[in-house]
Amino acid sequence: MSSDERRCFTYFQTHTVPRMVGFFDSELWQRLALQMSQAETAVCHAVVALGALHQDIEARGMPLQKIDLDRNDHHRFALEQYSKAIAAIQKRLQSNDPQARLAVLMCCVAFIFFEFLQGNRGKAFAHLQNGLHVLANHKGDEARTLVMSKVLQPVRESTAERELLRAFAQLDAQSAHFRVSGSVTTLGAQNGYLNTDILNQGFDFQSLEDVKDKLDPLGSVIFRFRTTCRPLLRNPLTDVLQLSVEHHKLRTQLMKHISAFEAFSAKFHASKMTAKEARSMDMIRLHHIVLMVDLETMLSLSELVYDYFLPQFRTFVDLCERIINSMRAEYGKDLSKIVTDMGIIPPLGWTSLRCRDFPTRQRALSLLDSWPHCEGPYDSRFFATLARQVVAIESEGEVAGFIPEYARVRDTSLEMLGDGHHAVLCYTLSDPEKVELEVHRRLFLFR
Repeated sequence: MSSDERRCFTYFQTHTVPRMVGFFDSELWQRLALQMSQAETAVCHAVVALGALHQDIEARGMPLQKIDLDRNDHHRFALEQYSKAIAAIQKRLQSNDPQARLAVLMCCVAFIFFEFLQGNRGKAFAHLQNGLHVLANHKGDEARTLVMSKVLQPVRESTAERELLRAFAQLDAQSAHFRVSGSVTTLGAQNGYLNTDILNQGFDFQSLEDVKDKLDPLGSVIFRFRTTCRPLLRNPLTDVLQLSVEHHKLRTQLMKHISAFEAFSAKFHASKMTAKEARSMDMIRLHHIVLMVDLETMLSLSELVYDYFLPQFRTFVDLCERIINSMRAEYGKDLSKIVTDMGIIPPLGWTSLRCRDFPTRQRALSLLDSWPHCEGPYDSRFFATLARQVVAIESEGEVAGFIPEYARVRDTSLEMLGDGHHAVLCYTLSDPEKVELEVHRRLFLFR
């Protein structure tokens, strides 16, 4: 290992890992990645690449446009290590060693976060699909379903395979809100599906890890079901009763999870919890409320339905602010630019897009601005920029302080233009009666 590689590995170990797991502990990052990097050359290069990129981004900030590699030695070094990791994987696969599969999967996870840090969701999701394929020996929804089924199986011991399964199930859940095609990112566009293993499962939690492991797949199914509902609800031939039945199953399962979590959390005494445990508990409660509001609104074609959930939106913002303050108390003013888990960005982003109460919306935007970072594929700057464009569009149709149905934005996608400075927002305006909504386009400077 060269001196530069050793320096970046040390940074990964002492800075990247502790900051990436600020919301929940992770055996994969806190133990497995470090162990495997000692035994596997490919994994070593992969985590060195991630450490080098993370160090550069912590120093310079997250890039909004293409990086000039001629002027950025750290970033160029990170890409060189990335290439070395890929070459080492290709060589390792020729050995027919069964351990090579685990090395490939660990590198795949590191590559995913490497791409997230650069804002390359498309490349990150390609690595995700490859990893799911390796894990399940299937592709697409079948691979996703098999991986989630394995994660839901009760297992007492922690193994490398188990931790990698958990990581890919979590990453798949995070990807549910995005579809990426070239330079276009569309929100809420992945196909939905229902997994019977998830819908028929009972819950009896023994650890926060267990709570989160069972919530991630359920959240993924709920997000994807929303996407399934949207076009079907505009089709007059749709069997709405069948959708309602499936919706009821999801709501029942979420209520089971909430009840089991409340029973589990009752065993904890606040005075004996660490700051991180308290933060993790707040995060679970936050995501429970988000998922419940998502379920309560997904069968409506009207944007006015969100007005009934203003108390919940205010709770989102309050909990997010408390979580951010907890992070600052533990890690200092300058928080990490990347976290592995979904945390505050989806709730704050959703509030800034769907809540039309101006003070609450502005609080959500201010909190997004206060901590520029990524949570997996979720980029706080992406959501803040998108939301500000939506706010500007909706304010044009405001009447006496109220935004009527026809002036509210329904769907959005964002296309980054080649110069890296401009983007095009594609959006539709709400109309519950129309079978198909007209797509509008707005060019703006991406800041």
